[in-house]
Amino acid sequence: MALENRPSTLACGRSVNRVWQDINRTPDPHTLSCAYCRTARNNLEALSSATALLRDQDLQHPDLRPPHGLKDAVLEVACAQVRRGVRLPLAGSRGGSIVISEAALAGVVRDAARELGGVRARRCRIDLAPGAGPGLLIHLRTAVAPGVDIQRAMTFLRLRIRDAVEASVGIVPHTVNLTVEDLYDE
Repeated sequence: MALENRPSTLACGRSVNRVWQDINRTPDPHTLSCAYCRTARNNLEALSSATALLRDQDLQHPDLRPPHGLKDAVLEVACAQVRRGVRLPLAGSRGGSIVISEAALAGVVRDAARELGGVRARRCRIDLAPGAGPGLLIHLRTAVAPGVDIQRAMTFLRLRIRDAVEASVGIVPHTVNLTVEDLYDE
């Protein structure tokens, strides 16, 4: 069964989410005159009342209160997951799989670029190479200083990135795409 993440829309064109957002407000003229919105609002008011009753009961029952600090702990984990970004599987073994976050691997790529004078790393995206086993597709956008031999610098940077990624995670990237998108003054 596939879940769709589309908002439900009433026959009048208004979304059910909009009706829900306005549930604790006085109905607007459209809601008062539209049979579809009135029906949805009546159904949602029943849901809102039941939810409020359960929430109030939960708040009054000491065993149902979350432990102190739970909210902060959950938010910390959620933020860490967002910062880490996509996880890329590197290898598998009898002991389990090995994955690395895209952000960590992008840091390795940026460090390789940082060590090359006259080149600055910008956006970095890393994907798995389709059908290439544990191959990685690295896409790095850069800016270069005026006077830099771009072709020579990018050839050298591509080699540095391949060496750095191989030394760091043990995989030679399948492809390293480099884009020079700007010039900067040193």
